[in-house]
Amino acid sequence: MTEAVAGRRRRWPVWGAALAVVVLGAAFAVLDRPWLSPWWPGRHEAVALPAVCPPLPGLPAAGAPARVTGPGDVEGADCVWGGSSPVEAQFSLFRRAGNRSGTGEAEAEAASRVTRYLGPKAGFALGADTPVGGIGDEARISAHGSLVVLVARKSNVVLVVNGTSPGRGETEAAVTGYARTLLDLVRLS
Repeated sequence: MTEAVAGRRRRWPVWGAALAVVVLGAAFAVLDRPWLSPWWPGRHEAVALPAVCPPLPGLPAAGAPARVTGPGDVEGADCVWGGSSPVEAQFSLFRRAGNRSGTGEAEAEAASRVTRYLGPKAGFALGADTPVGGIGDEARISAHGSLVVLVARKSNVVLVVNGTSPGRGETEAAVTGYARTLLDLVRLS
């Protein structure tokens, strides 16, 4: 009987250590939420923005994008094409911030880019309101006089394209095509 009791006493530290590892692992998973990180299997997010501004039909070459960084873990790249109908594109790449994935941050940013009334002195924030299909994960477009604004999101990247021209319908079609071309440059991991 003493050997059986001694054997049970030796197993308690092993079972206690195993239980502690399981509890600590569960606590780490709940606190860190690794499934929100871009390295998690099945999560497809961009890790970099395009290195060049591509040629767009009917527009002069844009050159290299201007790199900007925003608050938190936001990286940006801006491209400008001149000509008679200038076009500007702003890429924003969002990375995980706290308990939100990069995609969650990008979804919130894209949703904030709607036309809003800012008061009698400031007027309206120029955003995009009308949904457009076939561009990234979500896209909206609006015309504000001769300015057309398109906001599109592909995973954790938000793209804002501004185009100006006197012909509103032509500009909307051109900006939509430009957005497709630009989002094709975004590679997901």
